[in-house]
Amino acid sequence: MSEQSRNHKKIRSRFRFQDSLLGYATIFPATFVLIGFFGYPLFYEVYASFTNSTVGQPGEWIGLANYSHLFSDPSFRAASLNTIIYVTSVQSGKFLLGLAVALLLSQQLRGRNIWRALVLVPYALPGFVAYAVWRLIYNPDVGSLNIFLMKIGIIDSPIAFLSNPEWAMPAVVVATIWKGFPFWTIMFLAALQSIPKELYEAAATDGANGFQKFKHVSLPGIRPVILIVFMISTITTLNSFEAIWLTTGGGPGSATTILPIFAYKSLTAFQIGESAAAALALVPVLFILVFFVMRKLKKD
Repeated sequence: MSEQSRNHKKIRSRFRFQDSLLGYATIFPATFVLIGFFGYPLFYEVYASFTNSTVGQPGEWIGLANYSHLFSDPSFRAASLNTIIYVTSVQSGKFLLGLAVALLLSQQLRGRNIWRALVLVPYALPGFVAYAVWRLIYNPDVGSLNIFLMKIGIIDSPIAFLSNPEWAMPAVVVATIWKGFPFWTIMFLAALQSIPKELYEAAATDGANGFQKFKHVSLPGIRPVILIVFMISTITTLNSFEAIWLTTGGGPGSATTILPIFAYKSLTAFQIGESAAAALALVPVLFILVFFVMRKLKKD
């Protein structure tokens, strides 16, 4: 290698180092703020979960005692089962309804833009307003649902949906699906519109019917979006609080108590350590979910 080539290599290396140094210096303030804003609360929550701290008392280190107590607590196991039922039902409903509405709105309909705007209304409503409306709908005395069901002869007397252990969870699931499905619809609709029309034309030339076009063209085209939306929505639903708290408060009894509600009730009982342990019980599930989705996306 000539002397001139070595000099050029040194100069390029120096410039790369300076660029890297400038890049790190640029992102350091934001990184520092993020670590302080997100990292410290997370670190404190993890630390508190290994102590018997209560409100006003720092507590002492007790190791895994909080976790051991939780996993032997029947109410925690019931809340975990409720969480599985709630998340599975809500995610299934959002996916099916969101995909069906997206497929419908992707067609050439009269007033299509108006319908697309109306679909966003449930998602745009503040949670407090949306779930207050559903409380009114489910009201056994003046609720429109009971009035409608009685008029068409399905029931003979009003049902207290939110205070009946058998109906409380389905009622909350329906309200949550209604509030959240527009997000799935808009994401699916955007993905469907990005699929080249030539693929549908080629499928039609090959004699494919509507279902075959959906199976072999639409579904593969939106699969990455399905995975991403599924991950984001599942994380949101797993941490859902307002939907249940504003409708049933976790009741009647513990019929609709999921893990975030369980953690909150522990906190209101001034048990910071136990509340932190209950909240962190969801972390492994979230890690597994994110790992699965990222691996699938990379494979695709």
